[in-house]
Amino acid sequence: MIQWLSRATRIGYALVILLVLATPVLLAWQHYGMTRTLEISPQHPYSAAVTDDRVLPRGNPAPGNSVASLAVTKDAYILRCQMGKAARYPNCAIRFRLGDPAQGIDMSGYDTVTLDVRYMGQGRHVVKLHLLNFEPEFYVPGQWDAQRFNEVLIDIPARSEVTIPLHALRTADWWHFARRIPLSKSYVRLDHVTTVELQADDASAAGHAITVEVRRIEFRGKWIARTTLLGWLMAAWTGCGMLGLSLGLLHFRSGMQASRTRLEQLAAIDRKRKEAAAARETALAEAVALARQRSQFLAQMSHELRTPLNAIIGYAQLLGRDCHDLTERQSAGLATIRESGQHLLTLINDILDLARVEAGKMVLHPGPVHLDTFVQVLANIMRVKAEEKGLAFGCELAPGLPAAVTVDETRLRQVLLNLLGNAVKFTDSGKVSLRVLPAAPPSAPDVARLRFEAADSGIGMNAQQLARIFQPFEQVATAQRREGGTGLGLAISQQLVQLMGGRIAVASAPGKGSTFSFEIDVPVAAAAPAAAAPHDTLVGYEGERKRLLVVDDVPQNRAMLQDLLQATGFVVAAASTGLECLVLLDSFKPDLILMDVMMPVMDGNETTRQIRHMPGWGDVPIIAVTASASPDDERKSRDAGASAFLAKPVDHDLLLRTIGRLLALQWITGQPAPEGGDGAALAVPPADEIEALWQLAQIGNMREIRERAAYLRGLDPAYAPFANRLDTLAQGYHSKQLVAFVARFRNNSEKVLDDRSV
Repeated sequence: MIQWLSRATRIGYALVILLVLATPVLLAWQHYGMTRTLEISPQHPYSAAVTDDRVLPRGNPAPGNSVASLAVTKDAYILRCQMGKAARYPNCAIRFRLGDPAQGIDMSGYDTVTLDVRYMGQGRHVVKLHLLNFEPEFYVPGQWDAQRFNEVLIDIPARSEVTIPLHALRTADWWHFARRIPLSKSYVRLDHVTTVELQADDASAAGHAITVEVRRIEFRGKWIARTTLLGWLMAAWTGCGMLGLSLGLLHFRSGMQASRTRLEQLAAIDRKRKEAAAARETALAEAVALARQRSQFLAQMSHELRTPLNAIIGYAQLLGRDCHDLTERQSAGLATIRESGQHLLTLINDILDLARVEAGKMVLHPGPVHLDTFVQVLANIMRVKAEEKGLAFGCELAPGLPAAVTVDETRLRQVLLNLLGNAVKFTDSGKVSLRVLPAAPPSAPDVARLRFEAADSGIGMNAQQLARIFQPFEQVATAQRREGGTGLGLAISQQLVQLMGGRIAVASAPGKGSTFSFEIDVPVAAAAPAAAAPHDTLVGYEGERKRLLVVDDVPQNRAMLQDLLQATGFVVAAASTGLECLVLLDSFKPDLILMDVMMPVMDGNETTRQIRHMPGWGDVPIIAVTASASPDDERKSRDAGASAFLAKPVDHDLLLRTIGRLLALQWITGQPAPEGGDGAALAVPPADEIEALWQLAQIGNMREIRERAAYLRGLDPAYAPFANRLDTLAQGYHSKQLVAFVARFRNNSEKVLDDRSV
């Protein structure tokens, strides 16, 4: 403490000596130097313009006929004015703009203004000096008097300069009255001067020509006023005196404070120890509460977002089953609804996936996967998207890869679809490719290290963009390329790959494309399940009619499920609450119950538990249907007694097959009309018909193409698949696909004709 006081005392002495030396130096500098100037002249130019009573009214009831002009020489600004007689107040003026139109220049620190001006012509040889000050409270856009007019009338001498103090300026009385300025604000203000103006408005010069030659306007002032400098010095001397007094008091109290500080330090150490223990307990409780709240939020968010989508996508699927009854416009609208609903569902899943990863709720479910089949299915999906943009798509599986591996197929597919989808999205020409390679062999046996690479020849990225691409909601492309995305795909993909034990790396350069790659260790599987064959459309079932009870508190969801199930041949009843479901059991006697989980009063799980305890209803199949589709929600539903669990939006085919499995139904299936397929399996019409279709496809005449398709059906039943494909493409106005379809058979027919000619 004594050393600290000695150091402070030395600092105090140094400050006193510094003040003793600085006081006379500062006073002398303020008197002889410290001068600032603002000069307006051709050598120090500012924006200059002239006005007259034809443009600005200046209180005139009507425009006048004065004519002003401006000439600039290397020595002066020359205002020439033919003063008119038409205006009540004839005038001409030259204006100099200072600084920003709203901020101007602070001239409150200037003391004098010197004018080097020559006046030639009739009249009294007087001008008005105007300093226009911008004040937001009085400013009205578009009005010429919107700024404060500070003015002084100056007699121009014949051959000498004139210097006047700035305190001679007064705010114009006419401006007070015109703007209704209160007396408390009628003082001169020069803190935001935007314009310096010299105005000639002598009525005695009306009808004559005058010339005002402005050689220089100079404002002078001190950087620091003498009174301000003296105030600062006085404050410094006062501070030094107070510092000396304080040092003496501190020296007197230092002994007492030393012992008191030691006691306080010991008490603070003990208090901090107790506070740290309490803080740890509080932080732990808050972390548990936050984790619980986040889980509840995810469940509620999933339910609230998926519930309306269940009706939207469900009805779109229902209408799609009867698309032959729809008009072209209705079919196009239905397709838009389905695509928009699926797009919205994808965005919702992305957001919920990101939230689950950040909350630590994301769990992988590995299973045996046939690697070649997995990659080929993925390549077929992306090849279609690439060809829609006219891009080439390549897929390569390097030698030495295991036949089957154990991996979470859904999450790995999600990552690769995100990477390849971005590659297609940001590539306008060239190629997109997927490569799967064996990486460095891992240390553990029966484990393979795979390297996945998604490469493109697209627009590429610079270093700044590469640093941000894995951040959530970050999109580094232009606004046109951001359409249809949220910026979550790469963030989620990086998190999923990290859960798998890898990390996504990027190599990219502007204009040279990008390559995304990652390596993961996967156990080698002995065998993988065979790929599922495509299902036929379920249109009904054999045997007696089954009775189904739909329980859902949302009317739209109940109506959608009723329409689907009744169209398939079931007898359907509906209940809006769990209590209503319990009442309907004995009267309706359902063979199966579709139970919504999230319902008011009594939720679906509680209703299921009560049904399982009711005599005679313990074995009835119950399918839990919910918009909260997390693994924890499925576990709760199955613990309550659910026979199966389906997430909203409900997949109609999966729902029907689940019902069929639980009720042991024998389904009646219908084969959907072919949408494409291999051209070799179609019976192709003669070459002249193909040529006619080619001509119609070139001009885009969809109506005649559909008529031609109907003609081909009547010509030969074997042409029906070919005609159906034509009709489908023409009905949807898919002109590019239609041209490509006809061109394929046209090329084949030309080849056959060439062979025959030979």
